[in-house]
Amino acid sequence: MTETGSGTRLLSLSQPESIIEGARLLREGAVVAIPTDTLYGLAAAIFDERAVESVFEIKRRSREDRVPVLMASAADLPLLCRNVSPTGWALIERFWPGPFTLVLPARRSAPDWITRGRDTVAVRVPAARSTLELLEVLGEPVVGTSANIHRRPPAVTAEQVLGEFEGQIAAVLADDAAIVQGSPSTVAAVSEDRVTILREGMIPLEEIRGAVGPRAVVRANTL
Repeated sequence: MTETGSGTRLLSLSQPESIIEGARLLREGAVVAIPTDTLYGLAAAIFDERAVESVFEIKRRSREDRVPVLMASAADLPLLCRNVSPTGWALIERFWPGPFTLVLPARRSAPDWITRGRDTVAVRVPAARSTLELLEVLGEPVVGTSANIHRRPPAVTAEQVLGEFEGQIAAVLADDAAIVQGSPSTVAAVSEDRVTILREGMIPLEEIRGAVGPRAVVRANTL
């Protein structure tokens, strides 16, 4: 546990007490940086509107945009999602935990600061073990948008996060070993038996078609 002198703390997720402290900060409405399997993300508890809005302010990102939600497991889906089709479950069983974001029908009770008035929500279970442990201790999902000022390259090390946000976030929960550098997560919208690829990423198109069948998968830019 390290103090940077700016108010942003550097906490190593290899230490159990850092996971507990990170969960406490999130529970109290702080914004922290966490590792996912593709990059570092800015996290805030999803049911804390002020904390989520702070993420947009820190990133300098439009309030009209949405950010994905990171969950500890598929058991958290009913908190935000109205239903998951058999095709959706086939993708979850094949690619979660991992760099695969699903856009699913949202519950009417899902917070507007998560859905931004739309009827879907983007969700993912990351593969980073330390982050899953953090989410389990916290007991609720978090928003998990990339740790960078909007349109700048995303941070893939704790040092890069500090360089971008030191003094603006409560803590960096560091586990550089959890980051597999390369493409971002694949993003796919699922409705009944159709999968629409919204962003190609770390999970190749061929693997997705292998999970649900070639005719079920289309690219958004081909519609």
